[in-house]
Amino acid sequence: MRQLSIRKLTLNTLSLVASLSFAPLLASTPIPSSVVLTLTTPATIYFGQTVDGYAQVNSSDGSKLTGTITFYDNNSAICVISTAADASCPASAGESFAAGPHLVTAIYSGDADHSASTSNTASVTVLQDSTTTSVTSSPSSAIYGQNITFTATVQGAHGIPSGQVRFLDGTTVLGAGTLTSGEISTLSISTLPIGTHTITAVYGATPNSASSTSAVLNEVIQPATTTTTTTLASSANPATSGQTITFAATVVKTPQSSQPPTGTITFLDGSVLLATKVLDNTGSATFNTSTLDPGSYSLIASYAGDAMTKGSISSAMVEVVSPSQTASPASFTISAAPVVVKVGQMASIMVKVLPANGFNQQVQLGCTNLPSESSCTFGSAMIRAGGGSTALLLSTMAPHDCGASTSYYGSLPYSAPMAALILLLLPGRRRPAIKRLLMVLIAFCGLTTVTGCGNCTDLGTKPGTYTINVIGTAQGVTSMTVSKKVMLKVTY
Repeated sequence: MRQLSIRKLTLNTLSLVASLSFAPLLASTPIPSSVVLTLTTPATIYFGQTVDGYAQVNSSDGSKLTGTITFYDNNSAICVISTAADASCPASAGESFAAGPHLVTAIYSGDADHSASTSNTASVTVLQDSTTTSVTSSPSSAIYGQNITFTATVQGAHGIPSGQVRFLDGTTVLGAGTLTSGEISTLSISTLPIGTHTITAVYGATPNSASSTSAVLNEVIQPATTTTTTTLASSANPATSGQTITFAATVVKTPQSSQPPTGTITFLDGSVLLATKVLDNTGSATFNTSTLDPGSYSLIASYAGDAMTKGSISSAMVEVVSPSQTASPASFTISAAPVVVKVGQMASIMVKVLPANGFNQQVQLGCTNLPSESSCTFGSAMIRAGGGSTALLLSTMAPHDCGASTSYYGSLPYSAPMAALILLLLPGRRRPAIKRLLMVLIAFCGLTTVTGCGNCTDLGTKPGTYTINVIGTAQGVTSMTVSKKVMLKVTY
């Protein structure tokens, strides 16, 4: 009889069962053998626990056996050893049993004198192993934008787990990693927002190892106290009037980090706001302008800061803008405010003619693009050389009967003589003050008399918003016309 162990094979020579028996001098058939397999471990174990046992090999006549014993897990050979004394399988042979049912057998190979034989079948069931997971971080409290490394450790109750670990912030998956042979997995991240984050590591189940979740780790992300430096530069200094200038502001952190500053930067001329721009992903912003008049400007760039950085203001930069080398031609401009008038009424605004670049000619004023059944009259349609101002009277027509011989302002034709009479009756010291206004009224009344219902629509001037043109035509050597768009709003 031979006793062979799965983990440790021991060979014991037993005395002959029957000492008075005599073997034939010439055996015609091999001597029968038998194998008995015994498992010393429980019939149910967990993954990672060792399957142990031994095999007893016997010959029918008690003679010495040679050859090999092969142990099988189901149909796979897990160990082959000789029948020599103290032979045993390596420890790993009994530790490689995956979760599930297993049938173990031992087969004796036989030798020149003995026949081969197969043992009985021994069954063992391997259950899924339980695990525990823990998670740590470095550092445990970080500044926004700082890199953090989370380390998960997964341990089995009996075996070594393998597979994936997911890292979660609450219910949000931050990332995943594979367990190393040291039963750990790591994740590095630098994008956690400011606040307290509940971090857990979740080990996913495998056939051999059950899943597990770590306790919550509170990771605190603090607002950064990083200071910044803001600089301002100009693409052209000095520049000429009308030239496009690009002002570039750059914000740099101290110390620098992988996260650039964010937010807005304001360009100022002293306390006057020029523009507000959003920083790009390099911490820079630009502002273009070609409207700076000749002169000297004290410019600064002001960074407001963000959750991770403090604000800063650049040093003042003096930008010099010189007059353009190309002289602008002589001309003039017209200014006039928007007009609001009710249907059937009139409104007066001031129109100004402003010379530029030495313009010195008279200017004739007029109106175009008027709405239907409306008119415009100037207190003085001719502006003297050197510029000046005058009143513009805009009148509208109320709804009326087109069959009538007079307009809505039917009584107005009689107002001209009446105005003249009033002028004669006024005391001498008051005449100059209102003479011009009465003249405008007389002119308007005369126009009303002439127009009557020439463009009659029954509806009068239609309420709405219009854009009329006040036209100025230069009278003199240089022929030019300047148009000023004026908003006219006619209401009920």
